[in-house]
Amino acid sequence: MTGRRGTDVIKYDILILGAGVAGLTAGRLLAESGRQVAIVEARDRIGGRIATLHVSIPGASNSVPIELGAEFVHGLPQASWKLIDEAQLATYELGGGHLCYERGWLQVCPESDGGPTGVLEDMMGWLAAQPPGTDATFANYLDIAGIERRRGEQAARYVEGFNAADANVIGVAALAQQQRAEHASEADRLFHIRAGYDAVPNFLRERFERAGGSILTGRRVTHVRSSSTAVAMRGTDARGATFEFQAERAVITLPLGVLQSGSVEFQPPPRDILLHAGRMAMGAALRVSLLFDSKFWIDPAILGRPGDAGRRFGDFSFLFAREEPFPTWWTSMPDPAPVLTGWIGGPDALARDRMMRSRADPLAIRNECLSELAKIFELPRRALETRLISWHAHDWQSDQYARGAYSFAPAGARDASERMTIPVDDRLFFAGEHTDVEGHWGTVHGALASGERAALQLMSACA
Repeated sequence: MTGRRGTDVIKYDILILGAGVAGLTAGRLLAESGRQVAIVEARDRIGGRIATLHVSIPGASNSVPIELGAEFVHGLPQASWKLIDEAQLATYELGGGHLCYERGWLQVCPESDGGPTGVLEDMMGWLAAQPPGTDATFANYLDIAGIERRRGEQAARYVEGFNAADANVIGVAALAQQQRAEHASEADRLFHIRAGYDAVPNFLRERFERAGGSILTGRRVTHVRSSSTAVAMRGTDARGATFEFQAERAVITLPLGVLQSGSVEFQPPPRDILLHAGRMAMGAALRVSLLFDSKFWIDPAILGRPGDAGRRFGDFSFLFAREEPFPTWWTSMPDPAPVLTGWIGGPDALARDRMMRSRADPLAIRNECLSELAKIFELPRRALETRLISWHAHDWQSDQYARGAYSFAPAGARDASERMTIPVDDRLFFAGEHTDVEGHWGTVHGALASGERAALQLMSACA
């Protein structure tokens, strides 16, 4: 462990709270500038809401990366691709058609007449014609604009699924900003990192430690105390022993849900930061990844029954089953990994999670997924159970170090993220995807950019 040991505390130049990509990015830049930096992390791993499992398939030479958190590189954001290129990480773009399952029928998705994305484009036009500062919840906008009921319901489900948000809460001003940011970065293109998303934080860690930085995992900070001359972090380690670290300045990268929970006590409280954090909201998501022994959806051995020829469509990237419990599924197409991931976002995720918990059955989610897939593909559930190697999920809502999936801006709170980027007495600097100012809330590239911004702010304060 580097740092300077005083009588009671270990001292650094800079402390960073949280070893997600925001903290690792800030830490790397600060350590490479010659400062003694320590990143303090409550978990026993790095990465935050990037959490990759590497699961073996019997008889296969390579393991399969299973993402429990962030999975896609959305489009071509500079913050992500600069790092991916530097780390020389292999990627591939998702491809393949889209399937839709409605009213008991699986088919290639019909040509869209604009659908939910068309509603969002219309929303942007409506907002541009309103007086500056206009905002409304997305649900209110649907009423104001007189969107036809079915089309409005589809758009609301899309917004809730994509943003892990509540359509009755999320603001159209933030949605419009997000849409502009997505258009600029071609976010409709989706990429996977072939080795798994954890390769990104692992690379940042390697560069950070090469520059002399220290990562202190398994240390839960409960108190952050700041004065005119120093910042101290106090808490307990994995064995229950207390610790205290001290530095001249600190970068705080706690997820929004943790900031809002008050589980870390600040003294004195950064009132403006906490006020604007309280204006934001943390979204909910439920995702389950199922690893099979093969892609059963294109396997003749399981689909080769008489009469099935018209029901086979080859491999696909996304499957939409809007009337089912898990309305969105995706594969790793064109990668051959036999993984299907089911997704629910927003209020439906919370409701489904509560329902699963009420059953007190650890396999309830798995069984729900298998039953839905059996229904969609007209197969006996037992046939899928025999092909299933493993299934994987993580409850981010109950995770005390996340307390939700990712952030979104409610109506009237579009400026809250920017307000959280203002340093507190040039002593505390805040970062994380919830502090992104470009409209990239809930993304890895938003977190990366925020970590870089906080590090540059801190270095400017020291100049």
